[in-house]
Amino acid sequence: MSKQFVGAVQGFHGIVKATITVDDDNRLIDVVPDVKSGTVGALGINEMQAKMKAVNSADVDAVSGATVSASSFKNAVQKAMAVAKGDLTAQEAVDINVANPYQETENDAITGASHRPNETPQNTSVATPAVAYSPELKFDASYDVVVVGAGGAGLAAAAEAARNGLSVYISEKSGIPGGTTNFSGGVVQAAGTKLQKTTTKYKDDTPEKHAKLWLKAGENTVNPDLVKDLAEGAPKNIEWLSKLGLNWISVYGHCHIPYVDDADFADRIHVYDNGTGTGGGMGDGLVLTQTLLKAAQEAGAVIKYETPAIALVQDQSSKAVHGVKVRHQGTDKLIEAKRGVILATASIDHNPALAKAFNQQHYNDLMYNTCLSAKSDTGDGLMMGLSAGAAVSGMGGTIDFCGKTGNGTNNQIPTIPLIFVNGAGKRFVCEDATYAYQYRAIFQQEKQLEAPTYMIFDGDSIHEPGSVWTDETLAKDVADGVVKKAQSVAQLAELLHIPEANLNDTIKTWNQNMAGQKDLEFGRQTGLKPLHAPFYAYHNKATNLGAIGGLTINVDGQVLDAFDRPIQGLYAAGLNAGGWIGPYYPGSGTAISGIVHQGRKAAQTLVNLQ
Repeated sequence: MSKQFVGAVQGFHGIVKATITVDDDNRLIDVVPDVKSGTVGALGINEMQAKMKAVNSADVDAVSGATVSASSFKNAVQKAMAVAKGDLTAQEAVDINVANPYQETENDAITGASHRPNETPQNTSVATPAVAYSPELKFDASYDVVVVGAGGAGLAAAAEAARNGLSVYISEKSGIPGGTTNFSGGVVQAAGTKLQKTTTKYKDDTPEKHAKLWLKAGENTVNPDLVKDLAEGAPKNIEWLSKLGLNWISVYGHCHIPYVDDADFADRIHVYDNGTGTGGGMGDGLVLTQTLLKAAQEAGAVIKYETPAIALVQDQSSKAVHGVKVRHQGTDKLIEAKRGVILATASIDHNPALAKAFNQQHYNDLMYNTCLSAKSDTGDGLMMGLSAGAAVSGMGGTIDFCGKTGNGTNNQIPTIPLIFVNGAGKRFVCEDATYAYQYRAIFQQEKQLEAPTYMIFDGDSIHEPGSVWTDETLAKDVADGVVKKAQSVAQLAELLHIPEANLNDTIKTWNQNMAGQKDLEFGRQTGLKPLHAPFYAYHNKATNLGAIGGLTINVDGQVLDAFDRPIQGLYAAGLNAGGWIGPYYPGSGTAISGIVHQGRKAAQTLVNLQ
């Protein structure tokens, strides 16, 4: 005779509940989640549900690459099982304050700082040296194209290749598709589209202007050919994605960059409908990845989950790449790529050793801040490329923003009256510039002075448009120590351990300039009002959305060696590739635009091979 029990726990965004059915021997017969569909959490929970039902047990491994919701679901199921076994009451099982008695510590897909200064940085990549190719080597399977990674870039490549008649194998390290793209807003930058012309004032915008902005933001560190090719292809990719089923609904812009000509700026960030008439929020990238996955699979692409590619198969003489070695549940297989391998495993987001070697700012984030990238982003594609003799480009920047306030992420939301000050009590950057531009300066100032930087505002600031604080939430943050409050400049300087004279001069200069409604120091455009006691200070703390930089490629997606020679059969796309984003992230929608474009370009090159 079957019986039903319910368990509930607190998940990342809300309560996660599970209803189980067991037989007389307490063997799991069925499990049903209570979860909102169309979310990244639901994707992981559904995979976890399938695992449990396949073995009639709650004791299954977590779904790698899934959000914290999947682990929460397992805990909810185990709490329900505890009722069946008499270890919890029915009331305790649905009380989120009661712990799961069988809970084990698990790693989440979203994490805080993953490394500490007193630890030796670990190379967390699963990659190994290349397998030597010979004509006698036996492959376990053969495809035209092997795509490594099922994030946005890999799925775009797979969809393009498969829809053009090529056989495609996708090797995905995690238990679910989408990678870090799932956690993004899914927005895409493009210039000159129909939607931009009909919904914004920028009727005459062009890809050429778009490229000029990206090149200027690149500060002479990017490959102009890659940037121009991306700008030219971006509006075509909007049309392609529309044909695949995305419904584009609005366009907005990123915040300004002080040294970029306003004539080259425009609203270019395209937002699609997430199914509820809105879009562009964190997690809406799932709509994009599911659209691409559906297109790829309908065209015949094969995807293998929890099957990381761990090595390239390479001819040691010609250096040509012929395939990959993948690993699934401890078993290795060789997969032939008759036309080419496309590496699309993102950057070095959760690899402390590679971050320390290549990217100081990202390494700092791994030590002290929060990285929201998928935990599976450990630089596997970079390591495999290096093992094959590839060069790297564009290493050093990050996609950093203020997770507390979201300041500078959207030109429709003004920056409130505030200033940033360094450890010397001086302003150092334009506070309403695009977010990663600000955070590069914050990182540099904190390292140069070995002291924190602060966001300083007053009681009137929080009533301005764009404020994340209310009187109540600000009072709570002060009580919790998240925000410091001072009744005078002298008290504020003492609280922040910065020179009073410098801080006094900084605030005095700001207020004098605000009398004329003009920031004469850094070209600020919004929030131009004076600041008066009592003052409030928030310690600037980066939230990281991934590292910038990767393998050197050309406009065809071919990976290049240190002498700019293509490595035959090897391609890279998206944030696995470098040289197309400069030393800071220029604005939302840049990454997804590049991910889709370069995935498609690499696939198109392989389609056109003779």
